Amino acid sequence: MPKIKKDEINELLELKPDDVANLTYEESMELLERVVAALEQDGTPLQMGGRLYELGTMLARKCGQILDQTEEKMMQLLGTVENPSEEPFDPEKDGR
Repeated sequence: MPKIKKDEINELLELKPDDVANLTYEESMELLERVVAALEQDGTPLQMGGRLYELGTMLARKCGQILDQTEEKMMQLLGTVENPSEEPFDPEKDGR
């Protein structure tokens, strides 16, 4: 991944919890990848690194919540949450 410039890092750090709450999974993952790239590169100031870590944690939590909600919906389609029916999807048997 290309080097993340200081102004791009500052732009990331302007994100507030409410902004993160309104992101889609794809947007959250893209931002998380940028945060990780900024943390991994040389020259990111320590103070920014700490704030980036907090933002990365928030974004990772957001992605996890979306994945959990999606899994719950899938389980409801296959059965119920209390009695899930986890079966592998077989395109030959189950359709497309």
